[in-house]
Formats: sequence, C-alpha cells, structure tokens
Amino acid sequence: MIGKRFRDGMTGFGVFGLLVVGLFALASCGGSSSTAGMGSANVTMSDPPSDTTYSHVWVTIDGVEATTSSSDSGWQSLVSDLSSTAGKIKAIQVDLLNLPANGQCLLAQLGSTQSLPAGNYQQIRLMLVANNTPSSDVTLEPYVGESSSDVTNNCAPEWNCAQTSPTSTPVTLNLSSEAQTGLKIPPGQVIGGPIDVAQGKSVDINIDFNADRSIVEEGNGQLRLDPVLLAYEDSGASVNNTGISGQVVSGTLSGTTVTNGNAIPGALVALEYSGASVPDGSLTADLIGNYFVTADSNGNFDFCPLPPDTTFNVVADAGTSSATATTGNYNATVITNVGGGNQITVPLLAESGAAGTISGNVTGSGETANFTADIFALQGATSSLEFTVPLFSGSSPAMAQTSVSCTSSGCTSSPFTLSVPASAPLVGSFSAGNITWQTPVTSVSYNVAATCASPQYGSPTFSGPQTMTSGSITLSSSLKLSGCS
Repeated sequence: MIGKRFRDGMTGFGVFGLLVVGLFALASCGGSSSTAGMGSANVTMSDPPSDTTYSHVWVTIDGVEATTSSSDSGWQSLVSDLSSTAGKIKAIQVDLLNLPANGQCLLAQLGSTQSLPAGNYQQIRLMLVANNTPSSDVTLEPYVGESSSDVTNNCAPEWNCAQTSPTSTPVTLNLSSEAQTGLKIPPGQVIGGPIDVAQGKSVDINIDFNADRSIVEEGNGQLRLDPVLLAYEDSGASVNNTGISGQVVSGTLSGTTVTNGNAIPGALVALEYSGASVPDGSLTADLIGNYFVTADSNGNFDFCPLPPDTTFNVVADAGTSSATATTGNYNATVITNVGGGNQITVPLLAESGAAGTISGNVTGSGETANFTADIFALQGATSSLEFTVPLFSGSSPAMAQTSVSCTSSGCTSSPFTLSVPASAPLVGSFSAGNITWQTPVTSVSYNVAATCASPQYGSPTFSGPQTMTSGSITLSSSLKLSGCS
C-alpha cells in the first residue's frame, strides 16, 4: 500500500523569510509545444541566504502543484515526472543547504509540465513523502542535472531530516500529522501577485524554501518542519543575477558625509523587504521576508538569489557578542531601496560604550499547551522607517526565542533579554549606484515584536515604540500571543 503523502498548510505569512532562504526558482526552457488552452511551466528550487546551525536539510518532494483558486481546490501538477505510477510514489530528495557550484544561486531544477491549463495561478503547494512511508513504496528520481549515481535516501529509513554537521547522525524532521493538504504558498506569499500562464507560453516559477527558519526545535529535543515559503515568477536566465552583495566596513560621519574605513569581519547583515515590496503589505510579511547572514573574514556578504523587481533595505550592525572577530560594538546602518544586481559598501559607526539591552516576557491568551515564541527588535530610524535589527546575541541573528509554559491558570515565559545597538542608526538612501546619508536621529527607540515559532509568524504582537534610556529598555507590559498551540 502506498504510504500517505504529507500535506501541510501555513497560517499567515509564516519572516525571513524566508527563505530562505530561501527559494524555488523556475528556470526557463524557452517556448513550448502547448496544446490549445495550455501553457507550460518549469520549476527550480533554492534557499535564501541565512545563518544556520545545520549543514544539511533534506526534504523528499513527491509533487509540486498550483491552483487558480484562492480556495483549496483545482490543483494542477507543475512537475509531470513526479506523478505516481505502477503503485509507486515518484519523488526527488533535495538538500536545501547544498550551495550550487560556479556561483549559481539555484539548488535544483525540479522539473516541468507541458500541459498546464492557462490561467492566473494564485497558490502553490509542495507535497513531501511522509516519514513512515515504506521504502518499497517510493522510487527516488534524480532532479534535473543530478547524476543518477548520486540518488540516495540520506534520511533512511525516513524521508525528511537535518544534520548539524556533515558527519553527524541525521535527525528526523517531524511533519505535522493533522496537515495533509501540502506545504502551501497562499496568495499573500506569491510575490507580484498571481502567476499568469498564457496559452502557448512557458513560465518560470521561483519558490523560496527558507530551510533555517522552517525548522522548529521542540521542547523534547525533536525537530519539526514548519515551512517558511515564498514564490514568484521570473526569467530563469536572470534569476542567478538578482543578488545583492557588498562589504561591511568601519566608518566615520561628518555632517552627512561618511568616510569608509577597514573591513568588519563577522558583522551581521540583514536584507529586509521595503515599502511596497513587502509581499502582502504587512509588517508580518516584512519580518518573515528577512534574510540574515554573517559577513566573512573580509567583511563581505552575498544574498542570492532574490525576487526580481523588488527593492530591499540592507541592514547591518556588529557587536562583540555577535562574532569573535568583531572588536567593540557598532550602531546599526540601514540603506533603503537597494535593488537586485547591486554591490554596495555598508559603513558602521562605532558605539562609545556597551551594547543596549531590551528585557521583557511573553504570555499567552487562551493557550492550552506550552509553546515557543520568537522575539524581534525593530529600531526606529525616521518617522516613517522602522527596521528589524540583527541581534548581537540570541538563538540567531534574526531573532531570540523564549519558551512559554501554560497551565489552566494562564501562560508565562522565562524573561528574555535582547542585546542590541544602544545608539541611533545611520540611514542612507540608495539611488543610481550612490548612497545619500541622513543626519542620525538623536533618540533611540525600539518596537519589540513577538510571534509564534509554530505555526510560523501566524499573528504577531508588538510592544509599541519605546525610548531607550541609559542603554536599556524594560517593556512596560508583557507581549501577549494567541493561536500558538
């Protein structure tokens, strides 16, 4: 009997995300011989740039589908080669952290279909092989360009797993048993709106599978896959040229003139959706849409691939606790409106003292089971600009986490403390290859956001802007979350 395939839905815009980082990109194969009323699609996969504690994240995919409906109906296959035949599930296994060679951004070309009904496709979903599926029920196929000799189940006897090092024992990625409808990318997470498949035309669809932000470490030490996904249409010929790269350096400010200095190894760099570029126009989407990396020993960073025709805010900071290579603490710098294909230098201004701290706790409203909350620090830059700050310390540069314990009388968390820049940010605007700098604001304010770690970022809550005095903020009230368990 063929084992049950996994279907998983997402609530909300489940940041960063990500990504991850990362991303399914559709590589164009040119025209197609579509029949009347039909178009074709080509599907590839990638993961957005992010720092991660894992060396491998393996997922086994046995279907990619799309629908023109906003409801859960009318699904059409995007990869015809994955259709089950002769009582066997046909699937491909992809390592989401396997960086491609030769400077390419894409992880794998999953396949294509030549018979996709024309229309505007609003949702996409992935099907994963359930971990309890017998190996005798599955035929693993190579993805496009993969050698058949390399095809193996790296998670055997199960099908989805992660490794913390190349030689460590794979740890199973648990799949939610109650979700059997696919790993969905709803309309709000399809960047640029519905994907238009015209009669007789071929489209390329890019799907971002943010591996790092899709893994939740549960209290029992097990790992659960809670996917963070985006999708967009793009030209396969250009998707590998949509990245943003650069170098983080020390800087000095005189008026609105910045002089660049030496490289800052280990600086934290974030790429965040800006303004109208946010896929569903909300701060929730901005949070999940962030990409985070640590600059290398020469201060260099690289984000690739990225959604086309999208602008980002490039954010960086550095602290002694964020990387052993960094000496001292540096204010955050945010450069707005940076499009793909650009290379920029990001200067950081040194802080005169210790890092700032933000302390608080999380409670639950109507929760019946323990849960984990993700905590983000958003710094005010101007009257209209607020951005997510890479944390000097915490579970990742993107966020910190806190465990929330629930009983019949309510939910309380262990107090959390975020380490952040204690001074105002440096703000610049990017245009035609140049950066115009502003005089920094005098006050330092933060707005703290809390979201459920699972389901990912379903319904965030915010503290509201609070001014930092004497290098610290203690939240005046708890951050209350609902729908986390």
